[in-house]
Amino acid sequence: MFNKMERIQGWSDTPLTEPGREVAKSLGRGLDLKFDAVYTSDLRRTIETARLVLQESKQTHLKETMLKDLRELCFGEYEGLPSADMFDAVLTHLGYESGERGMAQTSFAEIIAGVCELDTTNTAETWEAMEARVKNALETIIQREESEEEKHILVVAHGLTINTAISLIAPEKVNPLLENASMTTLLYEDNSLTVQTVGDTSYILAGQK
Repeated sequence: MFNKMERIQGWSDTPLTEPGREVAKSLGRGLDLKFDAVYTSDLRRTIETARLVLQESKQTHLKETMLKDLRELCFGEYEGLPSADMFDAVLTHLGYESGERGMAQTSFAEIIAGVCELDTTNTAETWEAMEARVKNALETIIQREESEEEKHILVVAHGLTINTAISLIAPEKVNPLLENASMTTLLYEDNSLTVQTVGDTSYILAGQK
C-alpha cells in the first residue's frame, strides 16, 4: 500500500495492493518450476505474495518458512513518510542535487548512511547491519537445504534485500529498479553462490497470456 502512495516502506507492514496481488498471481501462473521449499521475510507482504504464487502454481502443499533476516531495510523515522521527502533530504545532506540526477550520482550504501545520519530516533538500519543479516539469511537457507540432489528454493523478499544479496555475490549486477514479482536467480554449486538472472519478468508475462 505504501508503494502505491509513494511512501517509504521498510519494516512498515502494509498489505499488498490489488495490482501487487495480480502480479503475484501472474508470476505463479507463469512459473514452470516445482519448488522444494519456500522462504519469506516475516512481513506479511512477502507471506501474502508467496501464498498467491503457490496458489496459482498449484503448490499449496508447501508452507513458507519465515526468516526475520530477509526483511527490508529499516528506515527509522522515515518509515511511512513520502519517498521524495526522504531522498531529497538525504541527497541534500550528502551534497548532491535532489531528484533523479542526484540519485544517479550516489549509491545504496551512501543513501543508507545518509538516512542513518539524519534519523533522530536512532532506529534506522546501517548498510553493514543489512549486509550481515542478509548474508546470515543466505547461509541459513543453504545450511537447511543443501543436498546432493538438485533443489529449487523459492525465496520471497524485498527490493533492497534482494539487491543486498546480489551485491554480496556480484556487485556489478545490482539493479535498483527491480520490478515487483520479478525473479532473481541464484545458483549454489560447489560451495559457492553465483547470480544467474536479475529482475527476470518473463514468468509474469507468461502468466498474463
